Amino acid sequence: MLAADPWVRTTDGAKMPEMTALFVSLTNPSDEDRVLVSADCGDIAGKVEIHEMVKVDGQMVMRKAEDGVTVKAGKHEHLAPGGPHVMLMDLTRELPAGSEELNCTLEFDDGQSIALVAPVKEFTEEQDTYHTHDGEDG
Repeated sequence: MLAADPWVRTTDGAKMPEMTALFVSLTNPSDEDRVLVSADCGDIAGKVEIHEMVKVDGQMVMRKAEDGVTVKAGKHEHLAPGGPHVMLMDLTRELPAGSEELNCTLEFDDGQSIALVAPVKEFTEEQDTYHTHDGEDG
């Protein structure tokens, strides 16, 4: 498994500054599907989950991806705003844009782990539905 272009969304101006997300492009060069099953970004977050976007009652909402995120054999999967991502919750501090880089580790179903260094960046195209979770009113 290969990972490229990791970044973490700043908490600057966020409606919910106690959470943010890690985004990264994954490539699976093998001939078997692989599943991203967990992630860890150290002491910055009290809780880390893999999230996916699904349509509920005609609206896109995010929810925990109970089975992780599959990266098909020979394919790419972009963990990006509006799609699957690594959710960092119960943050221990704010993350201003350009302030630092987070050290995170991705874990896959075959036991492989990938260490990432993800800079904190501004994201200005955030959709209103980005923070809507399954089970919440929009």
